[in-house]
Amino acid sequence: MKLKDLFESTGKSVADLGIDYKGGDFQCSNQQLAALSGCPEHVSGDFDCGHNRLKALSDGPRTVQSNYYCNDNQIKSLNGVPREINGDFVCSFNDLTSLVGCPEKVKGDFICSFNSDIKSLKNIHMHIERISGHFYGVGCSIESNVLGLMLIKDLKFVGLSNYDKTVEEILNRHLGKGRAGMLMAQEELIEAGLEEYAQL
Repeated sequence: MKLKDLFESTGKSVADLGIDYKGGDFQCSNQQLAALSGCPEHVSGDFDCGHNRLKALSDGPRTVQSNYYCNDNQIKSLNGVPREINGDFVCSFNDLTSLVGCPEKVKGDFICSFNSDIKSLKNIHMHIERISGHFYGVGCSIESNVLGLMLIKDLKFVGLSNYDKTVEEILNRHLGKGRAGMLMAQEELIEAGLEEYAQL
């Protein structure tokens, strides 16, 4: 398949694109895809299925050796993504209501910004064990339960808001201190009148 044909394709699934994957990055963005069936099982570089019409990530690759981009779709669930991502995980600008099903370990940044139906991060630490970079939820409607972020291993920075930075400033002040940091952040959030955020 010629590169020009690939970019002009309007296939419904990855299989319709006829990509002969030999390794490295796998790029199927901007194709008006509705499904990931036909994806390689293992991607040895970046996986990019952004800017499509995907509502789910089932049938996607089981392993991705670098970054995973599924931003700018209509995704409602993260079920089906690999358990571990060796780079950044970017699921911004979708229709997510929670992060259930997300990767447990991300070796780069975790970016779920502009999913306006995410209202809470309740028990986020039960879904994500480790993020070795930053967590960004800017543009989400998070109104409660952010303390679980404090229990995610290796997390370097939390970005939650375009406007009022109070919650993220309190969290970032105590990041990397485990349960003790969580308790200090909880106390500060309560003192600031932000009790709804001061929960796991």
